[in-house]
Amino acid sequence: MKQISLFLFPALLLGISLFSCKETPAPKAKVQSGPVPDTIRVQPVSTEGAVTLTVTEGTVNWSAKKAIGNPHNGTINISGGELLVNQGQLLSGSVKMDMRTIAVTNLNDGGEKATLESHLKDKDFFDVNNHPEASFTVVEVLPSNLSSFNWVVRGNLTIKGNSHMVNVPVRMSTDGNTLEAESALFIINRTQWGINFRSGMLGTAKDKIVEDVVPLSLKIKAKKK
Repeated sequence: MKQISLFLFPALLLGISLFSCKETPAPKAKVQSGPVPDTIRVQPVSTEGAVTLTVTEGTVNWSAKKAIGNPHNGTINISGGELLVNQGQLLSGSVKMDMRTIAVTNLNDGGEKATLESHLKDKDFFDVNNHPEASFTVVEVLPSNLSSFNWVVRGNLTIKGNSHMVNVPVRMSTDGNTLEAESALFIINRTQWGINFRSGMLGTAKDKIVEDVVPLSLKIKAKKK
């Protein structure tokens, strides 16, 4: 048995500030340790007879906040992808996220909501005109002993052209022709993908800081072609 650390999955912080950030490059973010799930390494499943499933729907849920203030919640649409499955196990694949669909779900004021969503799409954050798509590519899938999820999916998360390995805990079920997966809550750090607006690492005043660490969860469905 081998333990795999849940990386603090760095990216996607959303803020509401309208002030400009400093242009000083942020220092490289340190990855912090999170909960350590028990995982079991098993014999690899053959790709012979494997089925390709197409991702038909999915959502990334995010929560983010300033150092002082209430959090904002929102979503990003999963726009597609393909997953290779055999003998009830995910083997490989990738998932695409449409960064142009970033939405804020906790604001009732239409103007405030539109302003924040527009800011998240500009160069301070995700620069969606130049980087409209993010992706997650599966590298390894390990079964877990924890009751809250039954797999840990390791893979490369790519945002704004930057890629880093992350571990995502998921509860996943598949019958060979369909797959459904929902993650446990996990944490990311946006600065690892160059999203540094009002980071405390830049010496931003405390009342203006947008926190680097962000809780995330996701849900996807995939079906046989």
